[in-house]
Amino acid sequence: MPTKSVSDLAKVVNSRLKRDGVVSPGVRALTELLEAIYLTSLKTEEGKPLQVRMVLVDPSNPDPDPPKPRFARPDRWKITKLADRLPLTVPNLIKLSKAADPWSSSLAVYYDSDNQFFVWGLVDQTVHFNTQLVRESSAGGYAPPGEFQVVAAGTADLSVYRDFSFVARLQQDRLLKRQNDVFWSGPVMDRLAEGINGNIEAVRQALDKRHQKEISHWETGIAGDWLSTLCRLLISIQRYRHGGALLITRSWADLGIKYKINYSRLPRALMRLWVSRVKASVASDSIGEHLDRDQDMIPALAYLDESVEEGEAEDCESEITGCVRFIASLSCVDGLVLATPDLAIRGFGVEIRTKKEVDAAYLASSPKAAEATLHKIDPSHYGTRHRSMMRYCYAHPDCLGFVISQDGEIRAMTRVGAKLIMWENLQVFSFFESDTPATKKKEALASRASSSPPPAASSHP
Repeated sequence: MPTKSVSDLAKVVNSRLKRDGVVSPGVRALTELLEAIYLTSLKTEEGKPLQVRMVLVDPSNPDPDPPKPRFARPDRWKITKLADRLPLTVPNLIKLSKAADPWSSSLAVYYDSDNQFFVWGLVDQTVHFNTQLVRESSAGGYAPPGEFQVVAAGTADLSVYRDFSFVARLQQDRLLKRQNDVFWSGPVMDRLAEGINGNIEAVRQALDKRHQKEISHWETGIAGDWLSTLCRLLISIQRYRHGGALLITRSWADLGIKYKINYSRLPRALMRLWVSRVKASVASDSIGEHLDRDQDMIPALAYLDESVEEGEAEDCESEITGCVRFIASLSCVDGLVLATPDLAIRGFGVEIRTKKEVDAAYLASSPKAAEATLHKIDPSHYGTRHRSMMRYCYAHPDCLGFVISQDGEIRAMTRVGAKLIMWENLQVFSFFESDTPATKKKEALASRASSSPPPAASSHP
Protein backbone atom coordinates (compact mmCIF):
# COMPACT_ATOMS: atom_id res chain seq x y z
CA MET A 1 0.00 0.00 0.00
CA PRO A 2 1.66 3.29 -1.12
CA THR A 3 2.49 5.79 1.60
CA LYS A 4 0.71 9.13 1.66
CA SER A 5 1.82 12.55 2.86
CA VAL A 6 0.42 15.91 3.89
CA SER A 7 0.45 17.05 0.25
CA ASP A 8 -1.90 14.20 -0.66
CA LEU A 9 -4.32 15.35 2.05
CA ALA A 10 -4.03 18.93 0.73
CA LYS A 11 -5.03 17.75 -2.75
CA VAL A 12 -8.17 16.11 -1.39
CA VAL A 13 -9.13 19.25 0.56
CA ASN A 14 -8.48 21.44 -2.48
CA SER A 15 -10.69 19.22 -4.64
CA ARG A 16 -13.49 19.28 -2.06
CA LEU A 17 -13.43 23.08 -1.83
CA LYS A 18 -13.57 23.41 -5.60
CA ARG A 19 -16.39 20.87 -5.80
CA ASP A 20 -18.39 22.96 -3.33
CA GLY A 21 -17.70 26.19 -5.21
CA VAL A 22 -15.41 27.59 -2.51
CA VAL A 23 -12.28 29.60 -3.30
CA SER A 24 -9.23 27.54 -2.30
CA PRO A 25 -5.82 28.96 -1.41
CA GLY A 26 -4.36 26.18 -3.57
CA VAL A 27 -2.61 22.88 -2.96
CA ARG A 28 0.75 24.42 -2.12
CA ALA A 29 -0.67 26.78 0.51
CA LEU A 30 -2.91 24.08 1.96
CA THR A 31 0.10 21.79 2.22
CA GLU A 32 1.97 24.41 4.26
CA LEU A 33 -1.04 24.88 6.54
CA LEU A 34 -1.60 21.18 7.11
CA GLU A 35 2.11 20.53 7.54
CA ALA A 36 2.32 23.07 10.37
CA ILE A 37 -0.55 21.32 12.17
CA TYR A 38 0.94 17.89 11.41
CA LEU A 39 4.32 18.88 12.86
CA THR A 40 2.62 20.39 15.92
CA SER A 41 0.92 17.06 16.58
CA LEU A 42 4.37 15.46 16.83
CA LYS A 43 5.33 17.74 19.70
CA THR A 44 4.58 17.51 23.41
CA GLU A 45 4.08 20.18 26.04
CA GLU A 46 5.00 19.27 29.59
CA GLY A 47 5.17 15.64 28.49
CA LYS A 48 1.63 15.56 27.09
CA PRO A 49 0.73 15.12 23.39
CA LEU A 50 -0.71 18.23 21.77
CA GLN A 51 -4.16 18.35 20.23
CA VAL A 52 -5.23 21.12 17.86
CA ARG A 53 -8.55 22.18 16.28
CA MET A 54 -8.37 24.86 13.59
CA VAL A 55 -10.99 26.48 11.35
CA LEU A 56 -10.27 28.36 8.15
CA VAL A 57 -12.41 31.50 8.35
CA ASP A 58 -12.11 34.89 6.69
CA PRO A 59 -11.73 37.65 9.34
CA SER A 60 -13.33 40.20 6.98
CA ASN A 61 -16.52 38.10 6.78
CA PRO A 62 -16.46 35.58 9.63
CA ASP A 63 -20.22 34.97 9.74
CA PRO A 64 -21.62 35.26 6.19
CA ASP A 65 -24.88 33.43 6.91
CA PRO A 66 -26.00 34.17 10.48
CA PRO A 67 -29.37 32.85 11.67
CA LYS A 68 -32.22 35.29 11.93
CA PRO A 69 -32.37 36.84 15.42
CA ARG A 70 -35.49 34.95 16.43
CA PHE A 71 -33.84 31.63 15.52
CA ALA A 72 -30.40 32.33 17.02
CA ARG A 73 -29.75 30.62 20.33
CA PRO A 74 -27.49 32.03 23.04
CA ASP A 75 -25.06 29.10 22.78
CA ARG A 76 -24.05 29.79 19.17
CA TRP A 77 -20.34 30.28 18.57
CA LYS A 78 -18.61 33.66 18.35
CA ILE A 79 -15.07 34.51 17.31
CA THR A 80 -12.95 36.64 19.62
CA LYS A 81 -10.18 38.44 17.76
CA LEU A 82 -6.61 38.50 18.95
CA ALA A 83 -5.26 42.03 19.33
CA ASP A 84 -2.35 41.05 17.08
CA ARG A 85 -2.38 38.41 14.41
CA LEU A 86 0.23 35.70 14.79
CA PRO A 87 2.06 33.89 11.98
CA LEU A 88 0.92 30.29 11.74
CA THR A 89 4.12 28.57 12.84
CA VAL A 90 4.75 25.41 14.81
CA PRO A 91 6.04 27.29 17.91
CA ASN A 92 2.96 29.54 17.90
CA LEU A 93 0.62 26.58 17.47
CA ILE A 94 2.30 24.76 20.34
CA LYS A 95 1.63 27.67 22.68
CA LEU A 96 -1.87 28.48 21.47
CA SER A 97 -3.02 24.86 21.49
CA LYS A 98 -2.74 24.89 25.28
CA ALA A 99 -5.13 27.85 25.47
CA ALA A 100 -7.49 26.46 22.83
CA ASP A 101 -8.55 23.09 24.18
CA PRO A 102 -10.14 21.36 21.13
CA TRP A 103 -13.05 20.24 23.29
CA SER A 104 -13.97 23.84 24.11
CA SER A 105 -12.58 26.11 21.41
CA SER A 106 -10.88 26.37 18.02
CA LEU A 107 -8.20 28.54 16.44
CA ALA A 108 -9.44 30.84 13.67
CA VAL A 109 -6.92 30.89 10.82
CA TYR A 110 -6.74 32.60 7.42
CA TYR A 111 -4.26 33.68 4.76
CA ASP A 112 -3.11 36.95 3.18
CA SER A 113 -2.58 37.95 -0.45
CA ASP A 114 0.74 36.07 -0.44
CA ASN A 115 -0.97 32.90 0.82
CA GLN A 116 0.77 33.24 4.16
CA PHE A 117 -1.38 31.86 6.98
CA PHE A 118 -1.97 33.58 10.30
CA VAL A 119 -3.95 32.98 13.50
CA TRP A 120 -6.38 35.81 14.12
CA GLY A 121 -8.90 34.62 16.71
CA LEU A 122 -10.46 32.03 19.00
CA VAL A 123 -13.85 30.36 18.49
CA ASP A 124 -15.87 29.72 21.66
CA GLN A 125 -18.87 27.48 22.46
CA THR A 126 -17.25 24.54 20.63
CA VAL A 127 -18.20 22.30 23.54
CA HIS A 128 -21.85 22.20 22.41
CA PHE A 129 -20.88 21.13 18.91
CA ASN A 130 -18.62 18.45 20.35
CA THR A 131 -21.19 17.02 22.75
CA GLN A 132 -23.49 16.53 19.79
CA LEU A 133 -20.72 14.92 17.74
CA VAL A 134 -19.92 12.41 20.48
CA ARG A 135 -23.64 11.68 20.86
CA GLU A 136 -24.01 13.11 24.36
CA SER A 137 -26.63 15.70 23.41
CA SER A 138 -29.81 15.50 21.36
CA ALA A 139 -29.94 19.25 20.75
CA GLY A 140 -29.14 20.31 17.21
CA GLY A 141 -25.79 22.08 17.19
CA TYR A 142 -24.37 24.75 14.94
CA ALA A 143 -21.77 23.79 12.34
CA PRO A 144 -18.36 25.39 12.97
CA PRO A 145 -17.55 28.64 11.19
CA GLY A 146 -15.37 28.80 8.12
CA GLU A 147 -14.74 26.71 5.03
CA PHE A 148 -13.31 23.65 6.78
CA GLN A 149 -11.82 22.53 10.05
CA VAL A 150 -8.73 20.47 10.82
CA VAL A 151 -8.42 18.35 13.93
CA ALA A 152 -5.14 16.89 15.15
CA ALA A 153 -6.48 14.41 17.70
CA GLY A 154 -3.34 12.34 18.00
CA THR A 155 0.27 12.09 16.94
CA ALA A 156 0.56 12.47 13.15
CA ASP A 157 -3.20 12.04 12.85
CA LEU A 158 -5.08 14.80 11.00
CA SER A 159 -8.77 14.77 10.11
CA VAL A 160 -10.42 17.40 7.91
CA TYR A 161 -14.15 18.16 8.02
CA ARG A 162 -16.42 20.58 6.21
CA ASP A 163 -19.54 21.60 8.15
CA PHE A 164 -20.94 18.24 9.34
CA SER A 165 -19.21 16.07 6.74
CA PHE A 166 -15.99 14.10 6.69
CA VAL A 167 -13.44 15.09 4.01
CA ALA A 168 -10.35 12.99 4.68
CA ARG A 169 -7.96 11.72 7.32
CA LEU A 170 -4.17 11.38 7.22
CA GLN A 171 -3.18 8.76 9.76
CA GLN A 172 0.60 8.66 9.85
CA ASP A 173 1.23 7.65 6.21
CA ARG A 174 -2.26 6.47 5.24
CA LEU A 175 -4.85 8.66 3.56
CA LEU A 176 -8.45 7.71 4.32
CA LYS A 177 -11.13 9.35 2.20
CA ARG A 178 -14.16 7.61 3.64
CA GLN A 179 -15.22 6.54 7.11
CA ASN A 180 -16.42 2.98 7.57
CA ASP A 181 -20.10 3.20 8.52
CA VAL A 182 -20.24 -0.42 9.67
CA PHE A 183 -23.16 0.17 12.04
CA TRP A 184 -25.87 0.34 9.38
CA SER A 185 -24.91 -2.41 6.95
CA GLY A 186 -22.65 -5.43 6.57
CA PRO A 187 -21.40 -8.14 8.96
CA VAL A 188 -20.99 -5.80 11.95
CA MET A 189 -24.61 -4.71 11.65
CA ASP A 190 -25.62 -8.38 11.28
CA ARG A 191 -23.94 -9.20 14.60
CA LEU A 192 -25.68 -6.26 16.27
CA ALA A 193 -29.14 -7.08 14.90
CA GLU A 194 -30.02 -9.36 17.82
CA GLY A 195 -29.53 -6.58 20.34
CA ILE A 196 -31.38 -4.01 18.23
CA ASN A 197 -34.34 -6.28 17.55
CA GLY A 198 -34.42 -7.32 21.19
CA ASN A 199 -34.60 -3.67 22.23
CA ILE A 200 -37.46 -2.99 19.80
CA GLU A 201 -39.36 -6.02 21.10
CA ALA A 202 -38.76 -4.98 24.71
CA VAL A 203 -40.30 -1.58 23.94
CA ARG A 204 -43.25 -3.28 22.28
CA GLN A 205 -43.87 -5.58 25.25
CA ALA A 206 -43.72 -2.66 27.71
CA LEU A 207 -46.46 -0.76 25.88
CA ASP A 208 -50.18 -1.41 26.17
CA LYS A 209 -52.22 -2.30 23.07
CA ARG A 210 -53.21 1.31 22.47
CA HIS A 211 -49.57 2.30 22.06
CA GLN A 212 -48.21 -0.91 20.49
CA LYS A 213 -49.76 -0.13 17.11
CA GLU A 214 -47.48 2.93 16.92
CA ILE A 215 -44.26 0.97 17.31
CA SER A 216 -43.70 0.38 13.57
CA HIS A 217 -43.29 4.13 13.04
CA TRP A 218 -40.49 4.26 15.58
CA GLU A 219 -38.35 1.22 14.78
CA THR A 220 -35.72 3.22 12.89
CA GLY A 221 -35.45 5.71 15.75
CA ILE A 222 -35.10 2.92 18.31
CA ALA A 223 -32.42 1.24 16.23
CA GLY A 224 -30.61 4.54 15.75
CA ASP A 225 -30.59 5.25 19.48
CA TRP A 226 -29.29 1.76 20.25
CA LEU A 227 -26.44 2.11 17.74
CA SER A 228 -25.75 5.66 18.93
CA THR A 229 -25.38 4.37 22.49
CA LEU A 230 -22.89 1.72 21.38
CA CYS A 231 -20.89 4.40 19.56
CA ARG A 232 -20.98 6.61 22.66
CA LEU A 233 -19.57 3.74 24.67
CA LEU A 234 -16.69 3.24 22.22
CA ILE A 235 -15.98 6.98 22.15
CA SER A 236 -15.97 7.12 25.96
CA ILE A 237 -13.44 4.28 26.12
CA GLN A 238 -11.37 6.03 23.47
CA ARG A 239 -11.24 9.26 25.46
CA TYR A 240 -9.41 7.56 28.34
CA ARG A 241 -6.42 7.03 25.99
CA HIS A 242 -5.71 3.89 27.97
CA GLY A 243 -6.69 1.37 25.33
CA GLY A 244 -9.46 -1.12 25.86
CA ALA A 245 -11.69 -3.74 24.33
CA LEU A 246 -15.38 -4.64 24.24
CA LEU A 247 -16.55 -8.14 23.36
CA ILE A 248 -20.20 -8.76 22.47
CA THR A 249 -21.04 -12.46 22.75
CA ARG A 250 -23.42 -14.96 24.33
CA SER A 251 -20.68 -17.49 25.01
CA TRP A 252 -18.25 -17.38 27.92
CA ALA A 253 -16.10 -20.14 26.49
CA ASP A 254 -12.34 -19.48 26.46
CA LEU A 255 -12.76 -16.47 28.74
CA GLY A 256 -11.30 -15.85 32.16
CA ILE A 257 -13.57 -13.32 33.89
CA LYS A 258 -11.68 -11.70 36.74
CA TYR A 259 -14.54 -9.45 37.86
CA LYS A 260 -18.00 -10.90 37.26
CA ILE A 261 -20.96 -8.51 37.38
CA ASN A 262 -24.54 -8.47 36.16
CA TYR A 263 -25.11 -4.89 34.99
CA SER A 264 -28.31 -4.70 32.94
CA ARG A 265 -29.22 -1.09 33.60
CA LEU A 266 -28.28 0.18 30.12
CA PRO A 267 -30.66 -2.03 28.07
CA ARG A 268 -33.47 -1.32 30.55
CA ALA A 269 -32.86 2.43 30.25
CA LEU A 270 -32.90 2.22 26.44
CA MET A 271 -36.22 0.41 26.60
CA ARG A 272 -37.79 2.89 29.02
CA LEU A 273 -36.56 5.83 26.94
CA TRP A 274 -38.57 4.78 23.93
CA VAL A 275 -41.59 3.68 25.90
CA SER A 276 -41.79 7.26 27.18
CA ARG A 277 -41.17 8.75 23.74
CA VAL A 278 -43.92 6.69 22.14
CA LYS A 279 -46.38 7.59 24.90
CA ALA A 280 -45.44 11.28 24.66
CA SER A 281 -45.97 11.19 20.92
CA VAL A 282 -49.39 9.57 21.22
CA ALA A 283 -50.41 12.20 23.77
CA SER A 284 -49.14 14.95 21.48
CA ASP A 285 -51.07 13.50 18.55
CA SER A 286 -54.22 13.46 20.68
CA ILE A 287 -53.77 17.14 21.46
CA GLY A 288 -53.20 17.86 17.78
CA GLU A 289 -56.38 16.03 16.78
CA HIS A 290 -58.44 18.13 19.16
CA LEU A 291 -56.84 21.32 17.79
CA ASP A 292 -57.51 20.23 14.20
CA ARG A 293 -61.19 19.83 15.04
CA ASP A 294 -61.23 23.33 16.54
CA GLN A 295 -62.56 21.99 19.81
CA ASP A 296 -62.85 24.46 22.65
CA MET A 297 -62.02 21.85 25.27
CA ILE A 298 -58.91 19.67 25.20
CA PRO A 299 -58.59 16.99 27.90
CA ALA A 300 -56.14 18.15 30.54
CA LEU A 301 -54.93 14.56 30.91
CA ALA A 302 -53.51 14.66 27.39
CA TYR A 303 -51.27 17.59 28.36
CA LEU A 304 -50.37 15.90 31.61
CA ASP A 305 -49.47 12.63 29.85
CA GLU A 306 -47.32 14.47 27.32
CA SER A 307 -45.49 16.45 30.01
CA VAL A 308 -44.92 13.44 32.28
CA GLU A 309 -43.62 11.20 29.49
CA GLU A 310 -41.35 13.88 28.05
CA GLY A 311 -39.89 14.40 31.52
CA GLU A 312 -39.43 10.66 31.91
CA ALA A 313 -37.61 10.50 28.56
CA GLU A 314 -35.24 13.26 29.64
CA ASP A 315 -34.49 11.38 32.84
CA CYS A 316 -33.80 8.21 30.84
CA GLU A 317 -31.38 10.12 28.60
CA SER A 318 -29.46 11.22 31.70
CA GLU A 319 -29.52 7.66 33.00
CA ILE A 320 -28.08 6.36 29.72
CA THR A 321 -25.25 8.90 29.93
CA GLY A 322 -24.41 7.67 33.41
CA CYS A 323 -24.52 4.03 32.25
CA VAL A 324 -22.19 4.73 29.33
CA ARG A 325 -19.66 6.49 31.54
CA PHE A 326 -19.83 3.70 34.13
CA ILE A 327 -19.23 0.94 31.57
CA ALA A 328 -16.44 2.86 29.83
CA SER A 329 -14.59 3.25 33.12
CA LEU A 330 -14.47 -0.55 33.47
CA SER A 331 -12.21 -0.67 30.40
CA CYS A 332 -9.39 0.97 32.34
CA VAL A 333 -8.71 -2.35 34.08
CA ASP A 334 -6.46 -4.62 32.02
CA GLY A 335 -8.62 -7.06 30.09
CA LEU A 336 -11.74 -6.62 28.03
CA VAL A 337 -15.30 -5.64 28.96
CA LEU A 338 -17.75 -8.50 28.33
CA ALA A 339 -21.24 -7.68 27.06
CA THR A 340 -24.22 -9.71 25.92
CA PRO A 341 -25.92 -8.76 22.62
CA ASP A 342 -28.35 -6.45 24.45
CA LEU A 343 -25.40 -4.51 25.97
CA ALA A 344 -25.79 -5.92 29.46
CA ILE A 345 -22.35 -6.18 31.06
CA ARG A 346 -21.30 -9.53 32.51
CA GLY A 347 -17.71 -8.85 33.47
CA PHE A 348 -14.55 -6.79 33.10
CA GLY A 349 -10.86 -7.44 33.39
CA VAL A 350 -11.63 -10.41 31.13
CA GLU A 351 -8.76 -12.51 29.76
CA ILE A 352 -9.03 -14.29 26.41
CA ARG A 353 -7.69 -17.84 26.70
CA THR A 354 -8.03 -18.95 23.09
CA LYS A 355 -4.54 -20.15 22.12
CA LYS A 356 -4.70 -20.87 18.40
CA GLU A 357 -3.23 -17.97 16.47
CA VAL A 358 -4.87 -16.57 13.35
CA ASP A 359 -2.58 -17.05 10.37
CA ALA A 360 -4.07 -14.19 8.34
CA ALA A 361 -6.65 -11.49 8.75
CA TYR A 362 -8.27 -9.14 6.27
CA LEU A 363 -8.76 -5.39 6.52
CA ALA A 364 -12.03 -4.27 4.93
CA SER A 365 -12.35 -0.82 3.36
CA SER A 366 -16.15 -1.05 3.07
CA PRO A 367 -18.87 -2.00 5.59
CA LYS A 368 -20.01 -5.05 3.64
CA ALA A 369 -16.50 -6.49 3.34
CA ALA A 370 -16.89 -7.36 -0.34
CA GLU A 371 -14.02 -9.48 -1.61
CA ALA A 372 -12.63 -6.66 -3.75
CA THR A 373 -12.36 -4.40 -0.69
CA LEU A 374 -10.31 -6.82 1.43
CA HIS A 375 -6.61 -6.33 2.07
CA LYS A 376 -4.67 -9.19 3.62
CA ILE A 377 -2.79 -8.26 6.80
CA ASP A 378 -0.39 -10.04 9.13
CA PRO A 379 -1.86 -10.30 12.66
CA SER A 380 1.64 -10.31 14.15
CA HIS A 381 1.97 -6.64 13.20
CA TYR A 382 -0.62 -5.79 15.84
CA GLY A 383 -0.33 -5.69 19.63
CA THR A 384 -1.39 -8.24 22.22
CA ARG A 385 -4.89 -6.80 22.68
CA HIS A 386 -5.65 -7.00 18.95
CA ARG A 387 -4.17 -10.46 18.45
CA SER A 388 -6.07 -11.96 21.36
CA MET A 389 -9.36 -10.51 20.06
CA MET A 390 -8.56 -11.88 16.60
CA ARG A 391 -8.03 -15.35 18.08
CA TYR A 392 -11.31 -15.24 19.97
CA CYS A 393 -13.43 -13.85 17.13
CA TYR A 394 -12.04 -16.43 14.71
CA ALA A 395 -12.74 -19.30 17.13
CA HIS A 396 -16.26 -17.96 17.93
CA PRO A 397 -17.85 -16.81 14.64
CA ASP A 398 -21.01 -15.32 16.18
CA CYS A 399 -19.22 -12.78 18.38
CA LEU A 400 -18.18 -9.21 17.63
CA GLY A 401 -15.11 -7.54 19.07
CA PHE A 402 -14.09 -3.89 19.34
CA VAL A 403 -10.52 -2.91 20.19
CA ILE A 404 -9.53 0.64 21.07
CA SER A 405 -5.83 1.43 20.81
CA GLN A 406 -4.02 3.79 23.15
CA ASP A 407 -3.63 6.15 20.19
CA GLY A 408 -7.43 6.26 19.90
CA GLU A 409 -8.05 4.08 16.83
CA ILE A 410 -11.25 2.03 17.13
CA ARG A 411 -11.39 -1.27 15.26
CA ALA A 412 -14.15 -3.84 14.85
CA MET A 413 -13.62 -7.50 14.00
CA THR A 414 -15.61 -10.64 13.42
CA ARG A 415 -15.37 -13.82 11.41
CA VAL A 416 -17.08 -13.92 8.00
CA GLY A 417 -17.02 -17.38 6.48
CA ALA A 418 -13.48 -18.66 6.86
CA LYS A 419 -11.91 -15.20 7.18
CA LEU A 420 -11.26 -12.94 10.13
CA ILE A 421 -12.32 -9.47 8.96
CA MET A 422 -11.30 -6.21 10.62
CA TRP A 423 -12.57 -2.68 10.03
CA GLU A 424 -10.95 0.57 11.10
CA ASN A 425 -11.62 4.30 10.67
CA LEU A 426 -15.11 3.59 11.99
CA GLN A 427 -17.78 6.28 11.74
CA VAL A 428 -18.56 6.49 15.44
CA PHE A 429 -19.00 10.26 15.47
CA SER A 430 -21.92 12.09 13.95
CA PHE A 431 -20.08 13.47 10.95
CA PHE A 432 -21.61 12.02 7.84
CA GLU A 433 -21.01 11.65 4.12
CA SER A 434 -24.20 12.89 2.50
CA ASP A 435 -23.63 11.23 -0.85
CA THR A 436 -23.06 7.68 0.36
CA PRO A 437 -25.67 4.93 -0.09
CA ALA A 438 -25.62 4.20 3.65
CA THR A 439 -26.50 7.80 4.47
CA LYS A 440 -29.29 7.86 1.91
CA LYS A 441 -30.67 4.67 3.41
CA LYS A 442 -30.61 6.16 6.91
CA GLU A 443 -32.27 9.35 5.69
CA ALA A 444 -35.02 7.36 4.00
CA LEU A 445 -35.59 5.25 7.08
CA ALA A 446 -35.50 8.24 9.37
CA SER A 447 -38.19 9.97 7.33
CA ARG A 448 -40.64 7.36 8.58
CA ALA A 449 -40.18 8.73 12.09
CA SER A 450 -39.80 12.39 11.14
CA SER A 451 -42.51 13.47 13.55
CA SER A 452 -40.66 12.01 16.53
CA PRO A 453 -38.76 14.02 19.11
CA PRO A 454 -35.08 13.90 18.05
CA PRO A 455 -33.33 10.75 19.28
CA ALA A 456 -30.19 11.04 21.36
CA ALA A 457 -27.68 12.48 18.92
CA SER A 458 -24.86 10.78 17.47
CA SER A 459 -14.91 13.41 15.05
CA HIS A 460 -13.23 14.29 17.23
CA PRO A 461 -13.92 15.76 20.65
